[in-house]
Amino acid sequence: MKPQIVIYCCANSSAASEEDVEKIIPEDQAEIRISRLPCSGRTDALYLLRAIETGATLAMIVGCPEGQCQFVEGNLRARMRVRYANRLLAEAGMGENRIRMVNIAAGDESSFAAALRDAVACAREIGPWMSAAA
Repeated sequence: MKPQIVIYCCANSSAASEEDVEKIIPEDQAEIRISRLPCSGRTDALYLLRAIETGATLAMIVGCPEGQCQFVEGNLRARMRVRYANRLLAEAGMGENRIRMVNIAAGDESSFAAALRDAVACAREIGPWMSAAA
């Protein structure tokens, strides 16, 4: 079963398109959905948890490098929400590595590609949460 990954991508960070993602990770290796946000700080822990609850193996936020957020501390808020959501998942017995945050500068395609490959490898390793809970 191929992993499902949901990416919440800051509009001011690495703005990869679905076509870019398919060049990095072919569609037959993973199912990847991208949601664009004006800032990674707009990500809510509920969105992250809902992504996992509805079948995503892993959720990833792509934000600006620390100290470079256009909205001052949006990426810091996003990182706190990732920690919080992972704690809730761990308490529920679903693991604590299903949600991750990466900080990537705009135009840094190689870092985005590396983060995406790493996310797919991690998602394959941890597997879907439903089989872990069963």
